[in-house]
This record gives sequence, structure tokens and C-alpha cells, in this order.
Amino acid sequence: MKKFISLTILIALMPLFMWAESAKTLFEIAGDHYQKGEYQQSISLYDSLIHQNLESAAIYYNMGNAYFKLDQVTKAIYFYEKAKKLEPNNEDVTYNLELANTRIADRIETVPTFFLKNWWNILLNTFTEKQWMYLNTSMFIIFLSFVVLFFTTNKTNLRKFYFGFGLFFLSLSILNGFVGYRSYTIKNSHNTAIIFTPTVNIKSAPDEKSSTLFILHQGSKIKLLSESQQWQKVKIANGSEGWLLKSDFMTI
Repeated sequence: MKKFISLTILIALMPLFMWAESAKTLFEIAGDHYQKGEYQQSISLYDSLIHQNLESAAIYYNMGNAYFKLDQVTKAIYFYEKAKKLEPNNEDVTYNLELANTRIADRIETVPTFFLKNWWNILLNTFTEKQWMYLNTSMFIIFLSFVVLFFTTNKTNLRKFYFGFGLFFLSLSILNGFVGYRSYTIKNSHNTAIIFTPTVNIKSAPDEKSSTLFILHQGSKIKLLSESQQWQKVKIANGSEGWLLKSDFMTI
């Protein structure tokens, strides 16, 4: 009976194993095309993986590299940004993104951020959301261990010790859970974009007849604010805001 159940489970999981192996093979073939300088073929294969709902920093990074080799800098920046969103501390992604940004027309000065916000961003990017989840689970298990120890001892000093450390690890668990949740929401939010139109007039209002506040070019990164029908209010790194058509950008 046990053998029958095991065989049934194996047969049920077989399509999943075959799908995973197929995805791994496609990824490797795409890499081979890239090494041979066949960048468009490489991009097509990576794109097919994305359409299978396989999202990873490695896929986006490799697509960015392929587009950069084809001198399609805007698309390279777009995929580097998607890779960086998943792995903000990846040095290769950061380096290539900075290199690609030297090839676009706009040079936007970034507004200095408050030091506490910088620390918060560093904390958020310390681990991935999965790593935060594992850390949170570990802290909670340790907390439960101290709870068990607290209720299984009669010694006053030990009960105080277990109670104090239990509260400490419970606090860490709550903190890790909150940071992990924020990390998850940031990585799964879509409030930034890359401009794909060669030249864009940023308007003072969602109206073609409104005045032009400033001009942006393809490859520039924008933050998405409010929207109005086919118009989108955006903000750039120096704090300037304005409106542009939704057709002028692609959301990261």
C-alpha cells in the first residue's frame, strides 16, 4: 500500500519535475546563445521563461545584458531595474545599471534622503522577503521554546530569565515580520517605471494644452503617483513632478 501511494505521488509530481527541468534547460540554452553573440535568440528564450511566470533576478539581469549588447540601452535599463528590485544588493546588477545610465541623455540629481530613511532602506535590503520570513519563524520558535521553559520550571530566577528572553525574541519576531512584510510589498509594488518614448514633455496638468514643466528622455526612471484616465502624474529623483501619457513608459 505504501509503495502504491509513493508511486501515485511520484506520478502526480512528474509534470512538475519535467517543467522545472525544461525551464532549467531553456535558461542554459539562452546562456549558450548569449555566449555565441546570438543576443536576440537569447532574449527570446528568456522571454519565454518570463511568460511561464518564472521571475528571477538572473533572468532579468541576463536580458538586460543581451539588450545592452544590442545597444538597446532603454530596454537594458528596464530589465536591470527589474533585477535590482528583486536583488537590491547584487553588485553586478548595480554596476551594469549604473553603466547603462551613463548612456542616456538625462542626468538627474538625486535629492538627499534623511539618514533614518537611508538606514531603513538598508535594513529592508539586508535580506530577501523569504529570508526575513525564515528569520521571523526562527525567532518565533525560540520565543515558544522560552514559553515552554517558563511553564515547566518552578524556580523563580529561571522563570524571570525565561520570561525576559521570551519577550525579547517575541519582539524580534514581530520586528522581523514587519520588515519582511514591507520588503515583500516593495518588491511586489509597481510604482516605478522607465520612459520608453524618445522625448517626453512633462506637463503641469493632465492636458496636452497645459504648460511644459520639463523634458525627459527614454531611459529615465520615474516614480508613479496619481493617475487620470490616460495620464499619469510622476516624480523624478530631484523631486520635480508633472504629468505624462501612460503610453510613454513601462512599469517596472
